[in-house]
Amino acid sequence: MTIKRILAATDGSAPAQAAIAWAAEVAAPLGAEVVLLSVVDFANGFPGILYMSGDQARMRERLANDLNDAWSASLREARVSYRALVREGRPAAVIVETAAAEGTDLIAMGSRGQAGVAELVLGSVARSVLRHARTPVVIMPPSAVTAIGRIQPSSMAVGAASYDAQAT
Repeated sequence: MTIKRILAATDGSAPAQAAIAWAAEVAAPLGAEVVLLSVVDFANGFPGILYMSGDQARMRERLANDLNDAWSASLREARVSYRALVREGRPAAVIVETAAAEGTDLIAMGSRGQAGVAELVLGSVARSVLRHARTPVVIMPPSAVTAIGRIQPSSMAVGAASYDAQAT
């Protein structure tokens, strides 16, 4: 498999930042582009209390600024070509749709595992992306991030699921 484009989905969490750093490490020697994506779900308050402004335009602008500043620092440090996108909708669906639309070869994302009991190991968004994506998915759980923010490779989950059109 040749990797030319990686989608790195982020909500700003430490596992998501670890996924971006991992994507930068993979993309740099391959000359691959990274599509950095953050999804806003105004109907359900995602990405949560980090951006609880009542003004949706300000929230989108703030996310775009974070994507192009702190959240993309590891990509700039690795001199990786990237584009930052802010999209609106249900996070898992938007991640899968954007990966397909952008022609990505791989999805990298974090998992906070903050949903219900069924998602204790793998968060609900990560679980849904893994189930519906047409490309391999690399998921960084909270245990993949040390106290100083370095990646613990032995803790990351890598999955490739076959796409089932009837499941969507």
